Amino acid sequence: MSAGAPVKIVSDAGPILSFARAGRLEILRQVVGELIIPQAVAEELAAGGRGRPGADEIELGTWIKRENVQDRSIVEQFSGKLGLGEREALALAKQRGAALLVDEREARKEAMRLGIPHFGSLKILKEAKDRGIIPEAKSVLDELIGSGTYISDALYQDFLREVGESESPAPQ
Repeated sequence: MSAGAPVKIVSDAGPILSFARAGRLEILRQVVGELIIPQAVAEELAAGGRGRPGADEIELGTWIKRENVQDRSIVEQFSGKLGLGEREALALAKQRGAALLVDEREARKEAMRLGIPHFGSLKILKEAKDRGIIPEAKSVLDELIGSGTYISDALYQDFLREVGESESPAPQ
């Protein structure tokens, strides 16, 4: 995602919804430039209709582009633990030789098994901070969590340390 040629990125619905619910979709757009989503992810984002976080971006298609999975048999080969959107996103990333934006643990394991480069929402926040898009990551991370994104306490603390925003440990 850093300097150099643009990287093609396929996304699952989870990260898009996380940023949209927190009212921070613009951060995601500024970091990635463009996302490619399969049909099942588009349907998941549009479920509930206009006005739902992320739905307008899908409908307008300016920076989130839809693309169909060409070989449907690939979709059926993935674990039944994964939803259709995750399976299609994995298949589309493999089909395009693209990186995958996904937060769900099982889908990340599958991406690793297949050699698909992948990253999640925390990488987007780190990149946004590194590029000066946001002055600090903690407040945005707190907004993501406040709007329903789950991040374990350990991951939360590790991430803040990684981006140089760790809180002082509580006195004993």
